[in-house]
Amino acid sequence: MTDPAYLCYKDFPREFMILKLVGKTPEEFEGYALDLAREHGVDPSSTHLIRLDTMTRSEIETLMRNLDLITADNERDVLVDIGSLGLP
Repeated sequence: MTDPAYLCYKDFPREFMILKLVGKTPEEFEGYALDLAREHGVDPSSTHLIRLDTMTRSEIETLMRNLDLITADNERDVLVDIGSLGLP
C-alpha cells in the first residue's frame, strides 16, 4: 500500500500544500490537520483536504487549475510536485 497523498488548501489567503503521509492513517491526519488549523487561528471550515492518491496526475492538475491554485508563477514547480507523487 502506498502512503496517502493530500492536497491541503485554504480559501483566504489562497495557499496550498501537497503532502504525502508517512506513518499516519488518513483519519489521523485529517483530524490532526483540522486541529492544527484551529490552533493557528485558521477557520477549519475554510481549510480543505482532498485525497489525491485515488486520482491520476491529469485529474490532479485539472482539479488544481479549476481551484485556481496553479498560476503562471508556480506552474512548473507544482507540476513537478504532482509528478513526484508517483501516480499514473
